[in-house]
Amino acid sequence: MPPGPVGNANLGMVRPLSRAGGANLRPQLDALFRAVLEVGDAARGWFDGPGLAWRASQPPAVALATAIESLGVSARLLAVMNWLLDPANGGNPTSLVPLNHDDPPPLPPDHPLAATPGGAIAAASRQVLARAQALSALHARPSESTP
Repeated sequence: MPPGPVGNANLGMVRPLSRAGGANLRPQLDALFRAVLEVGDAARGWFDGPGLAWRASQPPAVALATAIESLGVSARLLAVMNWLLDPANGGNPTSLVPLNHDDPPPLPPDHPLAATPGGAIAAASRQVLARAQALSALHARPSESTP
């Protein structure tokens, strides 16, 4: 994850994904839950604080691109949180319901947010979504696996 003020959401510190179920699956879900909260806190802190002031000083096209990416960050984090809180994924599951969410394109290097803390937050939200999708694919319920 890019350095920056995104809390302690260092996804490199999260345990590697594992195909093992049972006792090994709950810690992975818990770590993902914490990552969603950390990135969400960072997003709220920047997009509703310094990022809001920064966006207001930008030309309309830049402000619009920033607002759209802010919504994208929220949508990705909400999709993962909704999936994590699905009752079927509760307790100590040995398989997971599928997480179906379109992969967002990478943030272009020339995006106005790229050189700001918002760019690091946007990248982190993509990483959280990708990690949840990978975990879902590794542990999908047999009848719900996607081809």
